[in-house]
Amino acid sequence: MLFLALALPAAGCLSAGKRTFYRYDPDYGVSSKEFLNSLEALRAGMVPGNRAVLLENGDGFFPDMLAAVAAAQHSINLETYLFADGEIPSAFARALAERARAGVEVRVLVDGVGARLGATLTDKMRAAGVNVRVYKPIRLFSIFRLGDRTHRRLLVIDGRIGYCGGWGIDDRWRGDAGSSSEWRELAVRLDGPVVRQMQRIFMEDWVHTTGEVLHGARHFPVVPPAGEVLAQAISSSRTDQSSMAKLMLYMGIQAARERIFIASAYFVPDRQIRRALVEAARRGVDVRVVVPGPHADIPPVRRASRFYYGELLAGGVQIYEYQPTMMHTKAMVVDGVWTTIGSVNFSNRSMKKNAEANVVIYDRPFAAAVEAAILKDIAVSDLFTYHEWKTRGAWDRLLELISSLFSEAF
Repeated sequence: MLFLALALPAAGCLSAGKRTFYRYDPDYGVSSKEFLNSLEALRAGMVPGNRAVLLENGDGFFPDMLAAVAAAQHSINLETYLFADGEIPSAFARALAERARAGVEVRVLVDGVGARLGATLTDKMRAAGVNVRVYKPIRLFSIFRLGDRTHRRLLVIDGRIGYCGGWGIDDRWRGDAGSSSEWRELAVRLDGPVVRQMQRIFMEDWVHTTGEVLHGARHFPVVPPAGEVLAQAISSSRTDQSSMAKLMLYMGIQAARERIFIASAYFVPDRQIRRALVEAARRGVDVRVVVPGPHADIPPVRRASRFYYGELLAGGVQIYEYQPTMMHTKAMVVDGVWTTIGSVNFSNRSMKKNAEANVVIYDRPFAAAVEAAILKDIAVSDLFTYHEWKTRGAWDRLLELISSLFSEAF
């Protein structure tokens, strides 16, 4: 484990050429046309004519995803960091195999670290015609690239329906966050033209892994309007010249004028993001952050996060630690109109190293739904105060300091 801890930061040095600090000081807010126009700087820009549905927890998104898979007629493209063995993975394997046998083109791309499905599930899918590939498999000769991962979670059906969030194909996401074994998560289903952008993001890593270029109406059909929502799919990767993941979040924070609600599973923001959140709070923005509490799945990340609490709390940022179970959500809502959901965490790994995917939705009803979900989480969270941070014990301080030294790896 010590070797891995040292290897990951070392691998991160390869991204030293990426620009990750930005100047963006708008004199307008998120609700303005100027901000909406500024989003054109992020990849392909905003696309009108979409329908967006918020899906909460495994009971909310897995049945919907499986139903969409079962109804697929032309293509299914799934990219995920984690695909393990279990009840939910078996259900997906059966559904994907059935569609492949029916003549649907089915592709599954799983990260080399997160590919934990056994040979039985893999062989069953491949025998049915599912094209299962591993993104950058772990090999001894490539151990120095261990930190180069795809963290994306995308499911695209027929080029018309897309799902994005922080979910994995794993039993930890099943249920409704009703116990400590059922993780808390938010996801979004999108119908409409923006799904073409999501398909393009899937194709980035698929082409890198296989060389196969997806094309034609099976993958990129003409998609008619499905609603009135403006949406945008944002991708980021290790080789980008700039961090689209960070720029997306930073622009939303800098343009906030009323409130910022954040839910982040791994919250270890860099200096610029910390300062931006504090500056937002000082100009009167209601800034609330929800992070995992006692059920955090990676304790060193929680400790590193707490190491930086003081600056944020002293600056007026409210931090809540979610109590019921592991909270794995990656979402932010700004001024009740701009929302982003996906795989991006407030961490160096998300902003500098991983391949990530988020969707941005500019719509008040959808933002209200996400705000309500985050407020529901706040209601079952403990507010961490500046006094608690200042009076924590020497042992906690030491562990937090040590963990913070590995912030680049988180």
